[in-house]
Amino acid sequence: MEFLVSHAASIVGAIASFVMLVALGGSRRNSQSTLAWLLALVFVPYVALPLFLLLGQRKLPRRGKHPDEASRARAAREWTDADARSVASVLRESGVAPPRSGSSFELLPTGEAAYARLLDLVARAERTVDLSMFILATDGTGRAVVEALAARARAGVDVRVILDAVGSSGALHWGAARLREAGAEVRAFMPLLHSPIRGRTNLRSHRKLAVFDGRHVFAGGMNLADEYMGPTPSPGRWRDVSAVTSGPVAADAVSLFESDWAYCGGRAREGATEPAAAGDERVQLVPSGPDFATDTCYDLFLAAIFGARERVAIVTPYYVPDDALQHAVVLAARRGVRTELIVPTVSNHVTADVARRSLLRELSGAGARVLFYPHGMVHAKAMVVDDTFAYVGSPNFDMRSLFLNYESALCVYSPGAIASIRAFVDGLAAESVLEGPRVREHRLREQLARFLAPEL
Repeated sequence: MEFLVSHAASIVGAIASFVMLVALGGSRRNSQSTLAWLLALVFVPYVALPLFLLLGQRKLPRRGKHPDEASRARAAREWTDADARSVASVLRESGVAPPRSGSSFELLPTGEAAYARLLDLVARAERTVDLSMFILATDGTGRAVVEALAARARAGVDVRVILDAVGSSGALHWGAARLREAGAEVRAFMPLLHSPIRGRTNLRSHRKLAVFDGRHVFAGGMNLADEYMGPTPSPGRWRDVSAVTSGPVAADAVSLFESDWAYCGGRAREGATEPAAAGDERVQLVPSGPDFATDTCYDLFLAAIFGARERVAIVTPYYVPDDALQHAVVLAARRGVRTELIVPTVSNHVTADVARRSLLRELSGAGARVLFYPHGMVHAKAMVVDDTFAYVGSPNFDMRSLFLNYESALCVYSPGAIASIRAFVDGLAAESVLEGPRVREHRLREQLARFLAPEL
């Protein structure tokens, strides 16, 4: 009997391992992630198999709202000849809406500016507030935002909030109750205990997005916590950046939120209207995540870097790209493009700091300027390419952001908006130094950190 049980377990394990290998082969994973799963399958198969079932799938069918044929046709008409020649062209077949003319763009380069602007937008909302956030903290900033949202809900504004179940675990207890008492709706994105059919626990919503009256969009890299923003300057506050955009691009933000809201089990709001023109900037909202067949932000970054002619400047808290993206940055430096990378001297994630070491050495060896910000944590995510493209948003230059998380980026294609992001990047560069932290080279530890990075 014991032999039969052992034999059956071996057969089941072999079949499950084969299925896992087939799934890995068809999942379009980067080499580091694939190798990490293969090593786990070889050395700890009975641990790797259940973990893969829980965490391994990175692409899921979108269960939310899909654009109808009329919306698709309208979007197709709005693509211009200029778009076809820009990095935006790589996104056309991925279902991403085109850059929207007639939009405004206001960069918020400090936590104080972002805090004041966000609360002002909440206070001025007359009909609707839709907010999706990775971290809503239980500190002073988080409580102030909750109270502001609750006040608008009591005033009759339709307030809907999506909070990531991991990033905002604390606020889902006290904050959600406070908001619901005021009449707002709150839903958790990907609860830790859920049906496997509904998604994977390690696929988190990293988006920071708020839409007001269907016309104004607040987006960027800042979470709702004291270390990101607040009413007055704080010595320990992280350097971060967000933006407000208004006009036609807001319709795409509404559509994205509605899709996430439906995925979380919420009902669609009726009666949305197309926002009027609000400026002369060209702005594009680029979402990415497991709900897209392609890796949209990853594709966008690759296309932008390969297309650079004069300058590429990247700001990111965590620099752990895959081999292809790393090689694109290296080649940009080698072919004479002024290539700059700004990272914090020490970030808040030790594993990411260890994983980046060999990558930064390779960049420096290729002629890129690797700049270290020595005055604390840089959490901003931004990139400027020549005078043709720039972005701010939630995606980091790491494999978790680009291949696992739900993210969103504001991409700009007009001179004024690009200039504002360039000024922010140049300001950080002026405060940074070329000399990084002195650490002993340890290639085995660095490679191990890179193998772990995609799943952390």
